[in-house]
Amino acid sequence: MPRIKKRSKYSAAAFALCALFGTATAQDKYPQRPVKIVVALGTGSATDIFARMLAESLRQDLKADFIVENKAGAGGTIGATFITRAKPDGYTIGVLHSSVVTTAAVIMPNLQYDPRKDFTWIGKTVSNPVVLGVAANSRFKTLEDLVAAARKEPGKLTAGIIGVGSHSHFNLELLKIAAGADITRVPYSAGTTPAITGLLGGEIDSTSIVWAGMSEFVKAGRIRILATTSPLKGFPDIPTYASKGYPRSNLEVFLSVVGPAGLPKEVTDALVPAVERAVKDPKNLATLERMGFRVDYESPKQLAETVAKETIVVTEVARTANIVAE
Repeated sequence: MPRIKKRSKYSAAAFALCALFGTATAQDKYPQRPVKIVVALGTGSATDIFARMLAESLRQDLKADFIVENKAGAGGTIGATFITRAKPDGYTIGVLHSSVVTTAAVIMPNLQYDPRKDFTWIGKTVSNPVVLGVAANSRFKTLEDLVAAARKEPGKLTAGIIGVGSHSHFNLELLKIAAGADITRVPYSAGTTPAITGLLGGEIDSTSIVWAGMSEFVKAGRIRILATTSPLKGFPDIPTYASKGYPRSNLEVFLSVVGPAGLPKEVTDALVPAVERAVKDPKNLATLERMGFRVDYESPKQLAETVAKETIVVTEVARTANIVAE
């Protein structure tokens, strides 16, 4: 009898230990409560719409609520700063556009975060090509026409951009440097709509902005695209910058999912594959294409390499063109 009691005692202890570890494992499974997705731009922006689609996909995949919270301002750096200061537990992540993680660090000397150190990369998701367009009735039929005129009349031609330091701005500067063409930039900090209005109203000669902002006007025959950073689906006749001899004009606006530095492995092990599944889900593809995006997924390691490479390029351009935040 004593032996039986002793075994029963050990068995009970072992059962309790297993139950304890089982409970701990269940409690550690991420996520256990709602996750905040910070968007560094306002509601209704393409980034905001994408983030809400991503949130729904993650909710279904990881069986938890993902709630989008907009923190706009200062070109996206306010939202980015908020993410870097959040507790690194996986319950605050963000969707950031490329300027926030590359050009901002180059042109803003008082930036309150370092993209190389203060983020955990979760994945690059989609890209939006940057195009150079003119009004349909413009005298410039090709990129060569515009470059030739800019060389002949330095500083006379104008190009609208979406804010100093944006990718649309840096692509224009890359073209100017490579072509030896002096084109005066005209910033439209309020977004693509004022830039397009200025173009169609004859205020500017051209504009360098994302394809998503131009596509409907191109389809309507009101704008002609002279060059694009990458091929555009459904528009095979629109040439790329590379095909015109300007391969370095290839900066595209990409969206990345990030968290604060130091996210635990169990968090990234859950989020990284879930984000990849979301952007590659065929159900999301049609929506993304209508928005002008193309799926351009990169792993955390690949994203870190992309950011590092782009930072080198924009640092060189900012120095050459004397670009600083305004």
